[in-house]
Amino acid sequence: QNLATCMIRPSWLLTSMSILPLFFLRRGAAIHSNSLFISYKKTSLAAFSMSGTGSDHELLTKKQKSLSLPKNIKVYYWNFPFWRAEVLRAGLFLQGIPFENVTDKEKMDDLKSKGLTPFGAFPVLEIDGKILSQTQACATYIGKLGNLYPSNDDILAQANCDEIINGCTDVTSTIASTFQIPKDEVKEAREKLVDPETGRLMKHLKGLNSIVCQDGSEYACGKACGLTVADLAVWRLVAWFNGGNLDHINPELVMLFENLKAIYENVAKNEKIQEYQKQYYPEA
Repeated sequence: QNLATCMIRPSWLLTSMSILPLFFLRRGAAIHSNSLFISYKKTSLAAFSMSGTGSDHELLTKKQKSLSLPKNIKVYYWNFPFWRAEVLRAGLFLQGIPFENVTDKEKMDDLKSKGLTPFGAFPVLEIDGKILSQTQACATYIGKLGNLYPSNDDILAQANCDEIINGCTDVTSTIASTFQIPKDEVKEAREKLVDPETGRLMKHLKGLNSIVCQDGSEYACGKACGLTVADLAVWRLVAWFNGGNLDHINPELVMLFENLKAIYENVAKNEKIQEYQKQYYPEA
């Protein structure tokens, strides 16, 4: 019969592997004394390291550690401290990763004219000549280059980090819905957004506030994760509000949300963040 499935007790493998033949071959299946590879046709189903010395695991760990950083990273966005770009710029700066801050309109227009902005929007990253778009994907990538993303042994925290950044996007999109309407309608539209009971912006801010700092700390993904790209996103989103950039929305509104306020104040007092701001926005 075709060998499509193989179920073997781990304890049996540990005690019996030493007496197995060096190779057992049958229509695409192979068993080796150190590693068990089970495949069917061209699909590899599983690979289990059975080395008693752990050398295979050590080799994998060394390979992971030896992964080099990109040789060239460019961040394309206007010279404005908006959270979508700041989570990338500040994230790279905090981790000591060199990057080119491209704010020149002509260069950005040239990139777009060449069809290199998949969604026709910024920010985008250029990584060794390859383009990466979408804020959440870019932020996750930057965070994983160093230590600004939850560790791989806590995938729920990783999901929460992505959730928070997507929440920031929802807040932004809600406000952006008023950017293209006639000026004489903006005041009424934004007042509706911040209605305590029915306002869509209030709903999104409450939602964002509820998914951060769930352990009661001042860190977006929890104290165990420390500072992450999610903290940087919330930090600059809050600054966008309380900087008085949005007509007919009280700059202090977002500071009413305790968790968002705690993240903002925690990031703002970070010495490297202060250094970043002095270097990139000396007039602020």
